[in-house]
Amino acid sequence: MTRKILCAWVIVAFMFGCIALPVRAQDAAPQPPANRPTAMYDQGLSPYGLGGEHDPPGELIIADSLIMRPLGIVACAVGLVSASIFAFPWAATSNSYDRVGRELVQKPFDYTFKRPLGDVDY
Repeated sequence: MTRKILCAWVIVAFMFGCIALPVRAQDAAPQPPANRPTAMYDQGLSPYGLGGEHDPPGELIIADSLIMRPLGIVACAVGLVSASIFAFPWAATSNSYDRVGRELVQKPFDYTFKRPLGDVDY
């Protein structure tokens, strides 16, 4: 009987925690413009500017370096393997090598290695 009561309290506490967490949420990080050109990254420029209020918060930089970059490396490997083994034979019949290479190889590479740390809205 005690175990059932304890389980019920844990479930109730979890439900209230899920409801109360959005109330304590902070403002979102400043969003860079959606129409920025990708050539900006080729020149080493950041959409956040050179300092001040437009720099990404430290939490984004840590999450980017610990989570997003390793996932980007995995995406590069998966994209390269899937492009070279699975997609290129069909791309050869439709003459769409450039599209396959851009979507499966170039975009994950740019996301992982060219964008500045903390800019997760690439």
